[in-house]
Amino acid sequence: MEQRIELHLAGARLDLHRQWWLAEGLSVSPVLWRREAGSHVSAERGPDPAAEGVAVRIAGPDWGVALSVELQSDGTAALAYQAPLGLVEERVRVRSLDAWGALLDQAVQRASRLKLQYAQLLAASCTTGWLDWVHGELWLLPDSLVRVRGGFVDTVVNSIAPGMPEQSATSAIAYDPVAILAGHHTNKVIPFDGIAHARLHPGLTTAGLDVTMTDGTRHKLLWLSSEPARRVLADRLLPVLGSRLIR
Repeated sequence: MEQRIELHLAGARLDLHRQWWLAEGLSVSPVLWRREAGSHVSAERGPDPAAEGVAVRIAGPDWGVALSVELQSDGTAALAYQAPLGLVEERVRVRSLDAWGALLDQAVQRASRLKLQYAQLLAASCTTGWLDWVHGELWLLPDSLVRVRGGFVDTVVNSIAPGMPEQSATSAIAYDPVAILAGHHTNKVIPFDGIAHARLHPGLTTAGLDVTMTDGTRHKLLWLSSEPARRVLADRLLPVLGSRLIR
């Protein structure tokens, strides 16, 4: 049975959060109501009984993005993080008013940390060692490497399908290092300015990168040799590390 949310109650919960955000110095729109696909109208005169969605727009004085949050009556919440670089959108299922309140808090906390950055996907089969068999994505950002764990299905698909194209596209991603590292213990954020030395190694089926950080932390990344990670990383890391990069 489909779970529906009482929008007038969700709107009241949203207005309460709005008062808190305003007190914290954030820029917040009035609560907005949408009757049909299209524009929103302000709720300054009270909730609209025919509404199909309730929304708000939020920005902070030092944020890198502006946040829009909308909840539809079927329980679907749409989050949009907007920056000059582009737009990142997410959808989340909300099953209760308490979950709606928690989502509002989480979305605002994340927006305060979030940056939209250009990134290039280097490998879809990246693991963190020979005993880590679950594949993940390896992304090249302007100043760091990011590894995000995938799942069983991703691992199976990568094992039976060809690797990524030699030229992978650059796209805008929502970069939140705190959330990435909290997502799984095998996720990694490796800033270039913290690398002491690194070694890229080839292989017939598997290539990889071993990194030692200036604080002594070590990272190991492996990926299918058919993917472009090793070639791209050699070009990117050589100007940064010089003789500290072994190829």
